[in-house]
Amino acid sequence: MTRRLIFLLILLSCISFYSFPLSAQSCTGDKNKTKGTLQRSLPYLSMTTHDTLFYSLYLPPEYPAIPDSFPVFYLLHGLGGDENSWINDFSIDRVADSLIQAGDIPPVIIVMPDGKKSYYINDFCNAFPYETVFISEFIPYIDSTFKTKDSKADRAIGGLSMGGYGALINAFRHPDCFSTAVAFSAAVRTDSMIINEKAEKFNAVFAPVYGDSIQQYKKVTQHWMENNPLYLVERQPDTLKSVSWFIDCGLYDYLLPGNEALHDLFVRYRIPHEYHVRPGNHDRTYWESSLIPALLFTGRQLNGKK
Repeated sequence: MTRRLIFLLILLSCISFYSFPLSAQSCTGDKNKTKGTLQRSLPYLSMTTHDTLFYSLYLPPEYPAIPDSFPVFYLLHGLGGDENSWINDFSIDRVADSLIQAGDIPPVIIVMPDGKKSYYINDFCNAFPYETVFISEFIPYIDSTFKTKDSKADRAIGGLSMGGYGALINAFRHPDCFSTAVAFSAAVRTDSMIINEKAEKFNAVFAPVYGDSIQQYKKVTQHWMENNPLYLVERQPDTLKSVSWFIDCGLYDYLLPGNEALHDLFVRYRIPHEYHVRPGNHDRTYWESSLIPALLFTGRQLNGKK
């Protein structure tokens, strides 16, 4: 009986010894500490338009515990998307968690606003001045509401398709606001591309933004030219050199001609940039493969490693 009792005591002590670390790990929640926080579809009421702009937000794992402020990456969706597209389609929160945990990018706040079908600019008749709201209201609101670093050096903008165009045009028009602009398959179009758009698509997508003429060359309206990066490069080449540019477009993407034209202009005016072309189409598969390189690029800029 004594030997059996001694054996049971030894067995219990072994079980306690080996199970304690597992119990401690589950109680401390170490795994949860590596995850950031998502806040979906938050409302912002515009003082200019009195419309509600929805946005989603990623806060890095360090956000609750560190009193310091964080750099900000504004990430814009494509046509037909909304403030949750980068979360639902690309799991941007999980990707950011992994890269931050690995030390590949700094802890960063990611803001994903709903751009509707605005192309992230003021429309030609100023019915919905998205750019004004975004730059003059929304960004200051984010800076005053969350622990952000509110300088150009700590603010980046990026997006895909319509959002890629939005990232480019807002960085073009407000180079004092963003240090970095990242564009996947940006909806940058040459004049011939917009002229050859079918009337049905032009009326539905472009006329509400750039003007309603569908008579051949009149599609190239004044508002179109004022908001086309291909027209703006030669007007401000030196200013554009203060922004770090990342342009990525698939080899078979129907928007490649516009992206190539922008790259050619950057080369002509000696504007430093990264330009990537790989086999791929205008689709999620291509953008998924673009996301991590673009985030690494953005992280380097926000870390001051040009």
